[in-house]
Amino acid sequence: MLHKRQLYQLLFLLAAALWGGLIFYLSSIPDLSSGLSSTYDFVLRKGAHVFVFMVLTYLIASSFDKKERYYLLFVIIAAVVYALIDELHQSFIVSRYGSARDVVIDSVGIYLGIWLYKFFPPDKMIKFLKK
Repeated sequence: MLHKRQLYQLLFLLAAALWGGLIFYLSSIPDLSSGLSSTYDFVLRKGAHVFVFMVLTYLIASSFDKKERYYLLFVIIAAVVYALIDELHQSFIVSRYGSARDVVIDSVGIYLGIWLYKFFPPDKMIKFLKK
């Protein structure tokens, strides 16, 4: 039988996998555009990179037991590797290209995801959402 904490960890892991799938799906859309002017579209796209990787990182970190040593380093490495894989994947999509700059932008989201996790860990976030 799973303890409540283990169940939450499993749910966060499932949410991270689904979120990663959403990122992969969005990366496979050939002409993903907001329809805004090029400047606003650029800002929106890069903001989306930061946001989706912040959420992914938070979900991955939340799926770990805090007692494990170096788990946040693993989370950071896993998220950066996923960002690299995502950019590689985009390079095979018509009218898309992979970009090292986007990996750097994704890394800002990864940093924010770790920050969010450290200041609002899952137990606090769950209590906040239950209110």
